[in-house]
Amino acid sequence: MGGVNSYETVAVKVFPNVEYASWRNECSILSDPTLQHENLVQFLAAEERSLPSDTLRTYWIVLAHYSLGNMQDHLTANTLSWEELVSLASSIANGLAHLHSETNIWCICIHFSLVPVAHRDLKSSNILIKNRKQCVLCDFGLALRLDISLTVGTARYMAPEVLESRVNLEDLEAFKQMDIYSMALVLWEMASRCDVKAYQPAFEAEKRSTLKPSAVVQQEVCLCSSLRSSLRSTFAEELLLCPQGMSVFCSTITECWDHDPEARLTAHCVVERFNAMISEDCSNSIIQQKTDRDM
Repeated sequence: MGGVNSYETVAVKVFPNVEYASWRNECSILSDPTLQHENLVQFLAAEERSLPSDTLRTYWIVLAHYSLGNMQDHLTANTLSWEELVSLASSIANGLAHLHSETNIWCICIHFSLVPVAHRDLKSSNILIKNRKQCVLCDFGLALRLDISLTVGTARYMAPEVLESRVNLEDLEAFKQMDIYSMALVLWEMASRCDVKAYQPAFEAEKRSTLKPSAVVQQEVCLCSSLRSSLRSTFAEELLLCPQGMSVFCSTITECWDHDPEARLTAHCVVERFNAMISEDCSNSIIQQKTDRDM
C-alpha cells in the first residue's frame, strides 16, 4: 500500500459503500499538503477495495496509529496534571487554529493559499492522544471547505445557534465559531479531570439521559434551561493551588462557549493565551529551581 512501510503499525478507517461521500471528503482534507500539521492526524494512504465476488466496494483511509487512544477514553481512565491540561489544550487549539487559517505559505518555492476548514464535529472522541502533552484532531468526514450544508455534527457538542437554527449558513466564519464552542466543551471535560472524579461528557449531569442525546434534548438542556457549568466552584481547589492559571483557563472556556457567536474567541487567540500560560509556568519553574539551589 502506497505511503505505508511493510512493518509499520497503522490505523485503518473503513467506510462502507454508502459512506463514499464522507470518505471522499475526508481524503480531500487529510491529503491536502497545506493542512499537514503536528496536531492533525497523520494521513498515510487511501484506497478503494472490493472482493472479486462482491460488487460493493469499501473505502479505506490509512492513518498513523496513536496507541493512547482518543481523548474521551483517556479522560475516563486518567486524570490530568495542570501541566498536562494546559499542554493538551494548547495542542487542540493549535490544530484548530491551523484548520481555520487563511494565510498564504511557501513550501519548497511553491506557493500555497490556505483555504480555511471548519471541522464541524469536534468532540473528545475525535481527538487522539499522541503523548501526555500532545494530541491530534481526527475524523474529518464532515469537515467543510467552501460548500455549505445544513445542521450536521454530534448534538451534545452543537453550538446554541445550530440548535436554534439561527446560524448564517452562507458565512464560513459561523462554522469556525461553532468549532470554537465545541472546543470549549472539550476543554471543560479536560479541566474537570484535573480533580479526581468520575469522567462525564459535557452537560451529562444536567440531562442524565442517553449517551448520544438528540438535538431536541440537547437544545432543551443548553438553551431552554440556560445551563452552564459553574467553573469557579468546580475547580475551587485548583484555583487555590494555581489561581491565576486556572482563572485564565476558566475565563477562556467561558469566552469560547459564549451564547453570542461573534463574542467567542478565535482559535488563534486561544493558542496565544495557552502559550502565554505555558511560558509563565516554565518561567516560574526556572525561578523555583534557582531558589531551591540557592537555599
